[in-house]
Amino acid sequence: MPEEPIDISRDRETGEIKQFTIIDKHGQPQLIKSSPENILLYDPEGKLPFDGGMYEFLQGNQAIVLNEDDPKIMVAPTDNEYCYIVRVRNRTVETTPSQAKRALEAIKAATIDKDITEIVQLHDDIVSNQVRRDIVNKLMTTFEETARLKKTGRGWLVDDFYLVNWEASMYTKHNDPNEGDYKRGGGGVTKTDTSYEFVQLSVNREIEPIEITVGGSTVRLSEREMLFLGKIKWLLNRREMHPDIPFWQFSDKYASVDNITGEPETTDEDSSDERDTPDGFNL
Repeated sequence: MPEEPIDISRDRETGEIKQFTIIDKHGQPQLIKSSPENILLYDPEGKLPFDGGMYEFLQGNQAIVLNEDDPKIMVAPTDNEYCYIVRVRNRTVETTPSQAKRALEAIKAATIDKDITEIVQLHDDIVSNQVRRDIVNKLMTTFEETARLKKTGRGWLVDDFYLVNWEASMYTKHNDPNEGDYKRGGGGVTKTDTSYEFVQLSVNREIEPIEITVGGSTVRLSEREMLFLGKIKWLLNRREMHPDIPFWQFSDKYASVDNITGEPETTDEDSSDERDTPDGFNL
């Protein structure tokens, strides 16, 4: 747990916290800059509605509910401290590394100032700034494994099971007719009727946009388009990227690959999928 602040320095004009002092575990004073992350970590004014500040959230161990009413808002950490999962109105998106500061400022506003405007705007900006479908769809043929990819109404489907949607978030398609999907919330676990479940797959560094030539024209791929293509590439090579064979033998149970060898299988399934946005969110 973080050390408790003992002194706070404020801006004379605005009254906002500029910095504060803590006593570390060695008994020595440390001056801490008043960044959104440090405010959430140390809670110098004791305003957070959580015991011990948001230490567990910032350490990547705990998801939190920012708003119980409509719209219900949840945020969750990822394995990468610079990326966060944000769910608003039952729609889940992921922030990119370059959005880390904005995400933390929005979380701070929602928890301390009780203002959810910024976190809702961040979520909606991600949804509205989807990848350009016409651009990324033209790039499908650049993958050697094109036969393993399908264009759907939601995004690209890899091996008929792993979906990367237009916001560059990853889901798995739940195909077992004898088993329902589950989500946790409200103090319990409830069965849902969703066909896709959210899966965390984040990058650990900022993504540099690049320029490419598509159809004779030069276009600059956005950070989210790069993230979309990067996740597709990772999924196509998932057994090499994450060499845990027992895990993939289980996970690929419903994918159109041999779940032992990982080799692609041929399939004649219809690639059209125009259902609503995935609703899964694992806490």
